[in-house]
Amino acid sequence: MAASAAKAILDTSVYLSFLRKNVTLVELTFLMRPTLLYMSSVVFAELYAGAKDRFTIRQLERVYRAFERLNRLAIPDKQVWFETGQVLQELRARHGFETLGLSRLTHDVLIALTARKLGAVVYTQNFRDFERIRAIRDFYLRGHDA
Repeated sequence: MAASAAKAILDTSVYLSFLRKNVTLVELTFLMRPTLLYMSSVVFAELYAGAKDRFTIRQLERVYRAFERLNRLAIPDKQVWFETGQVLQELRARHGFETLGLSRLTHDVLIALTARKLGAVVYTQNFRDFERIRAIRDFYLRGHDA
């Protein structure tokens, strides 16, 4: 029996490290093989919000359409949003985060819980924040140094 493919979601920090080094995403050799790569709609929103020129915007739109055609967009549903509120409340209780700190973590919690629902591994360079989230709701997590 053949092994099933692993699922993966790359955090914004991983995409940014590739963009800064001008490396193509084809060079994702750190992923387990075989891997089905999903694009988190939250990550896409962060990347799009940070786009500084028309060329980058066009490239991001092409990437988005490609993931959409493959039916590999990971979009938080109502249950993920509900659990995100619970996790953020627990983070406040455990770590004393103020509202500003919690709002900074909201996207990471959405990414983590969407990946959890898919059974996907989150790859990130922002390991510390995701570890805090994982202490409350377990999900697959791997650090990546691009």
